[in-house]
Amino acid sequence: MNIFNRRDFLATSAGLLAAPLLAADSPKPDFTFALCTDTHLGKPGADYVKRMRQTVAEINASPAELTIFCGDLVDSGETEARQKLYPEWVDIAKELKKEYTAVPGNHDPVEMFKKHIRKETEGVLEFKDYRFLTFADAEPNPGHLGVVTPEQIKWLQARLDEAKKKSQRVVLAAHVIYHENKHPDVGWYIKTGRAEFAKLLAANKQIVAFFGGHLHCGLRGWSDTFHGIHEVILPCVSYNRDRMLQNAPGFAIAESRPAWVLVDVFPTELVLKYKPVGADIAAEKKLALK
Repeated sequence: MNIFNRRDFLATSAGLLAAPLLAADSPKPDFTFALCTDTHLGKPGADYVKRMRQTVAEINASPAELTIFCGDLVDSGETEARQKLYPEWVDIAKELKKEYTAVPGNHDPVEMFKKHIRKETEGVLEFKDYRFLTFADAEPNPGHLGVVTPEQIKWLQARLDEAKKKSQRVVLAAHVIYHENKHPDVGWYIKTGRAEFAKLLAANKQIVAFFGGHLHCGLRGWSDTFHGIHEVILPCVSYNRDRMLQNAPGFAIAESRPAWVLVDVFPTELVLKYKPVGADIAAEKKLALK
C-alpha cells in the first residue's frame, strides 16, 4: 500500500477530488472509473442523503468515465417508510455527468429496484477494451449471503462469450462477493449456486476482477481464487468499521472512513484509490493484470 502525499494533489476548499500533479513521465491511464457501494439512504445516525450528494459531486470532479453502485442503495428498503427514498436516490444519481449503473443489495427489494432504478437487475457496460457485467446476487433482508441462479449463470456465460470474441477484459460487479471470507471477516459470500458460479469463474480467464460491497470493512481484497481474479470489497459510502484485518489473508487498507474508490485502468494493472468522502485520496492499491 502506498499512502498518497498531499503534495501530489491539488486540494480544494470543498474537499472534492482534485487532479494529481503528474510528473512529465508519469503514465496516463487508459481510462478511469468510479465504484460506490452501500449508500444506505434513510439509515439513522448520519445524513446519508447529504453524504451521497457529496460523493456524486466528488465523482463529477474526478476523471471517472463511468460509475457503478454495488447495492444497498436505501437502508431497509423493504419497509414502506423507506421506499419513498428510492426516487430521491435516483434524483441524486442523475446528477452524475457520466454514465452510471447499479445493482440491488440485500436492503433493496427487487421490485423496488426494478420500479425506480432500472428494469433489469443485470446489465452490461462497455468502455474501450473492457466489459463490465453487473448482476444481483444478494438474499433479501434478513438474509446476508449471496445467490446466483442457473438463469444468471447462463446470462453471464453468454456475455462472457461475447467479451471473449471481442478480446475484452471483464469486470464483475455485484453486492455479495464470491470469496469465502472466514473469520476475522464476517463470512458473507455467494453460497447458493456456488459450485456452478465457481465453474464459470474458473473457465473464463477474461475475468480480471470482481467488485462487491456489503461488508462495511473499508477496502479489502484477495487474489487467490482460480486464475488470480482480484476479488475486492469496496469501502462503503455510508459507514465502515475497523475490523482489524491488516494481518488477515489478502489485503486490507488501514482506513475506515466513509469512502468510494477511483480506479485507474492501465494495460498491466488496476490502481485502486481510496477516496474518503470530503477528504483527499488517502491510499492506493495496485492490482497486477495478466
